[in-house]
Amino acid sequence: MIKSMTGFGQHEASDGQYSIKIELKSVNHRYLDLYIRTPKQYSQLEEVIRTAIQGRIARGRVEVIALIEDFGEKGRNVKINHALVDGYLEALRALQNKIGNADLIKLSDLLGLPDVLEIEEPELDWDNLNGLLLEALGGALDRLEKMRRAEGESLYSDLEEKITQVQFLAGEISKLSAQVIDDYRERLKERLADLLDGTTISEERFLGEVAIFADKCSIDEELVRLTSHIRQFRESLRSHDSVGRKLDFLLQEMNREVNTIGSKGNNVHIAGLVVELKSELEKIREQVQNIE
Repeated sequence: MIKSMTGFGQHEASDGQYSIKIELKSVNHRYLDLYIRTPKQYSQLEEVIRTAIQGRIARGRVEVIALIEDFGEKGRNVKINHALVDGYLEALRALQNKIGNADLIKLSDLLGLPDVLEIEEPELDWDNLNGLLLEALGGALDRLEKMRRAEGESLYSDLEEKITQVQFLAGEISKLSAQVIDDYRERLKERLADLLDGTTISEERFLGEVAIFADKCSIDEELVRLTSHIRQFRESLRSHDSVGRKLDFLLQEMNREVNTIGSKGNNVHIAGLVVELKSELEKIREQVQNIE
């Protein structure tokens, strides 16, 4: 069954050391577009997130927010960047000599300068973090896909109804297509009767004119292709794969056939049905934009 590209999912996993909360939001997009936000020190988890999502979602713009909390009490080492301090001192003394200032350089002056003190963060338990991340992400993806499937079911019902109407209108055009030739034959007889009153015209020539017209305005091939596209569209709606782009392609082809039918049909009733067909196909196109 088709799935929508719109959804939301959230899940949290924790142990005594870490807590990870994942929030997912997805909207329609032509391809899979991931936007991942994690705390800076955990940025290497982004590739794990990306790989996991690519394994389950084919299309859509997915925003991922990862909130990570560390419960552990870990000591942090503070180091002095001696090379940088030496550079600062040399620069400050050069400045003193230039402006003739003999004030002492104080420790507070140095500590206020950037990167004099370096804080060494404790080593993170990446194996534990990866396991918790996959647990939280899996739960969030389950909820996201549940919502996308539920909306997909609604889309399926609506699209089935609309494609049924398209099939009905195509059938009505098919019924009228044969009548177009008969109408032309009668009109041609009347015109010839008026123009050639008192003269004769061979039956072969008359039938030849009708045959030329029939060939030019025949829409049999277009109706066959349109029927085939409708059948493929219905089959795709029942697929469990990502079919949004295929449905979009089939709609383009249906529109192409309908436009050709409209230009060749040469019948006011067919023209009216073509307008209705285009209207239905446009409604379907708008819905298909939300299908994965």
